[in-house]
Amino acid sequence: MRRRKNRRTESNTPTASWLLTYGDMVTLCLTFFVLLYSFSSLDTQKFKSLVISLQSALGANGANISLINGYPGEKLSGEETVQVTLDKNQVQNYLKYEQETKELERIKKSLSSYLQEKGLSANITISIEERGLVLRFQDSILFEKSKADLVSSSVTILAQVSEILQGVDNPIRIEGHTDDLPIHTPQFPSNWELSTSRATNVLRFMTDRGVDAQRLSAVGYGEFHPLNANDSEANRKKNRRVDIVLIRDSLRVNEPR
Repeated sequence: MRRRKNRRTESNTPTASWLLTYGDMVTLCLTFFVLLYSFSSLDTQKFKSLVISLQSALGANGANISLINGYPGEKLSGEETVQVTLDKNQVQNYLKYEQETKELERIKKSLSSYLQEKGLSANITISIEERGLVLRFQDSILFEKSKADLVSSSVTILAQVSEILQGVDNPIRIEGHTDDLPIHTPQFPSNWELSTSRATNVLRFMTDRGVDAQRLSAVGYGEFHPLNANDSEANRKKNRRVDIVLIRDSLRVNEPR
């Protein structure tokens, strides 16, 4: 009886070892296929951003860095490959862009809180674009129809905006826009003059409130940069606007000095 029991114990040992090895193999296969699935659904832009951040953190200075041919999840036709080479300046520019965006988000939050408090969010919008932060006023907030003089109710709003923008060093461009309805008056022969005069009057107000004049510029676009087609009064109302653009510092090279 003892011999038979020992034989059974010995015969079970190899089987248990085999099952252990098999279980390890199945686990590895599962991990491998999960990894493949994650690659197939990877966002290309996020992957590129991750690579850049990692390279900077690991001290990739000076020398060019060649990334892999093609990114996981990126569709390539035929033998086409993608190779991206990043140098020190490109990495620094990326990090600077991210830092600028954080600062613009801080300013946006401050302005948004003020607009919500005053119930102005419906007529004044704030967005962060590639060029920087855009504070967009419908023309009725600042001006009477076909006029360029600031209405009295706009003084408090623009004064608060000017106070917030005094604390930043970015260039500020004030853009005047109109709809496509023609205007022919002694003061404004066309929409060019109207849009430019409105932008200039906002600029003059901001300088009077302490914003550095060297950082400011004004431009009139007339009816030639609409947000919507000028096919209804509702759309024309959206196109009649003044944009205060806080330009990214990295784009300062394109601004007059």
